[in-house]
Amino acid sequence: MVSSIVGNYLIDKGLITEVQLKDIMKEQQRVRAKLGLIAVAEGLMTQEEADRVNRLQAVMDKRFGDIAVEKRYLTEGQVETLLKKQGNAYLAFAQALENQQLMTIEQLEQYLIDFKCEKRFGDFAIEDIKSNDVDRILPHYMPEGCEKYLNVAGTALRIFIRCVEAETFPGKAFLTSQIEADNWAIQYVEGEHTITCGIVGNQNELLFAASVFGQEEFSGVNEDTMDAIGELLNCINGLYASALSQSGINMELHPPEFSAMPAEMTGKEILVLPVHMQGNTFHFLIAIDNKIESNQEVKNG
Repeated sequence: MVSSIVGNYLIDKGLITEVQLKDIMKEQQRVRAKLGLIAVAEGLMTQEEADRVNRLQAVMDKRFGDIAVEKRYLTEGQVETLLKKQGNAYLAFAQALENQQLMTIEQLEQYLIDFKCEKRFGDFAIEDIKSNDVDRILPHYMPEGCEKYLNVAGTALRIFIRCVEAETFPGKAFLTSQIEADNWAIQYVEGEHTITCGIVGNQNELLFAASVFGQEEFSGVNEDTMDAIGELLNCINGLYASALSQSGINMELHPPEFSAMPAEMTGKEILVLPVHMQGNTFHFLIAIDNKIESNQEVKNG
């Protein structure tokens, strides 16, 4: 997720292209972050110091960490700590950027400061994004005072990542009382709280998710496509209800309702979470203690 969040920001700023991002992500799967890059990212060494150690490696036949300790750039304890971070997704992404000679880690870190300011994120947002942890990242994309939606939204995002596209990432969520969509699926969940969840899209935005999850190559968004989206929604709500049952809270899932026809979705308060996936943006809807209603005839899954 962190690779898509940061990578798409770099595309938006004209710093890399979509083709380059695809190449970076392929490279990212093959590399581990080098110790020098991690040390610079952690603020323990400057880029110049890391470059100096890299040059010495060529003539001394020693590990980066050993040379850095000898030159007193790092302690042995710091080297051990840095080695444990080599599998970090953000650092692997940064290493791939360097390998492709697109930018250094220092340049990337500066762009992330700009990213934080433009998005008006809080002080810990960048470190949370670097963690690649849904539970740490998602709160920064939620409206203030909307903590009650986090569990459902987090469950949905994890299912999208796990079952559809690993590089799915969220957009800034917002509250509304109505949203229009060309095709949609909603599901009621009753229990201690009444919850309505929905997945809505326009044009062919849901086609990729439906095809991957449904394991069928749909040619367009039709009733069969939306049936697959309804099953995806049912999977999300089923996992959420299962987690609650472990705390003694029982929830009843109604069959998903869906349609490939345009409709207006309305409710007293609806949280709308944009979901970015494979160049498409669709929306995940949540209403708690009120229902999301459609003005269109529905089919049941």
